[in-house]
Amino acid sequence: MYIWVILATFMVALYSFNLAYRSDLRSVQIEPVARALISKLIIKQQAAAKYVKANTPPYAQISAEDGTSMASDTVTYGPGIIATDQLTQSKGVTYLPFGFKDDGTVTTEIYCVDKNNPDTAADCGNENASRYLVSYMVIPQRWLNVRTGMPNNDFNRAVQELIGNDSTFGYPICKDYIENNGSGSKKCDQLVIKSRGDAEAIAGNEENMADLMFQLPVYISKNGGFARTCNDSQSDDLCLMNICEFKAKYYK
Repeated sequence: MYIWVILATFMVALYSFNLAYRSDLRSVQIEPVARALISKLIIKQQAAAKYVKANTPPYAQISAEDGTSMASDTVTYGPGIIATDQLTQSKGVTYLPFGFKDDGTVTTEIYCVDKNNPDTAADCGNENASRYLVSYMVIPQRWLNVRTGMPNNDFNRAVQELIGNDSTFGYPICKDYIENNGSGSKKCDQLVIKSRGDAEAIAGNEENMADLMFQLPVYISKNGGFARTCNDSQSDDLCLMNICEFKAKYYK
């Protein structure tokens, strides 16, 4: 009798190896890891947006000669990467949520671009400037398709759940290339954002695919930390990014 019990146990264990995995295994074990990664970019972007707002009239403040604070009639932020301490210790205000650990994977950067000449920088306080906040991060290799180099389905589903189809949230890809100093090699001349919503917008209109995507201002695509990290002419990495434009004043 004991032998039959052992044999039955062995047969059940052997049969269990042939059982199908849960159909939702990827959504309960793998996609949450991708969502946690993407959430870091969302949180950092929201914190940086609060920082920009706090430094935009009528909220912007400057120090008077006697040391007191007074309202500023222009923006009090400048171009460049926003350091973590600016989001945690700026004028006694913390913009990042309590408990958020900034591991350096996400970068937030301010760009001020001349409206009439998009490949030229402008003073952020100038009325003729377009002001952009760009957040970006390199997508780890584990989330990329080994054949296409683009995000795999798990990562795309995580983006869809958190963001939806936002044309300013996606992956920078090159629209136009130019020859690099007659060497025969090419470099990217115009970046566009490929979002989750592109597939529906592009359906039946593949020839004009890039025109339907959000085009990054030329200056942003070629300058600063974003260009070094996310422009495929300067980096082999693929980024996830979000871009927002801000006004010079609120309630104007």
